[in-house]
Amino acid sequence: MTEDELRDLVLERLHDDATAFRSLIRDLAVAYPEISARTLEAALLTAAREMDAAIRRGGSPTDEAQTARRLAILLSMDIDRARSDAPVTLGDLRDWWTRNDDFFLRL
Repeated sequence: MTEDELRDLVLERLHDDATAFRSLIRDLAVAYPEISARTLEAALLTAAREMDAAIRRGGSPTDEAQTARRLAILLSMDIDRARSDAPVTLGDLRDWWTRNDDFFLRL
């Protein structure tokens, strides 16, 4: 899956349901364990920029865009904490969450 396809999936999920963000990262880690976690981080940030460009409410970022940015920041922190010699995949993160910090598994 490309970064553009991930971005589109993120946009779709965040627009579908106000609570979709809760399981978004976990669901993607289960469905696409081979994808680089940094690719998902970039897709989240790109989605946020696109949402802001398309829909501005009162001159401030949209709720969906803010949510995408927050998820990207939290994901980035976990990527840094789960560092290995190779790029971290979503499957690696899922394993790391199980052993160390289950926030995304509980969200």
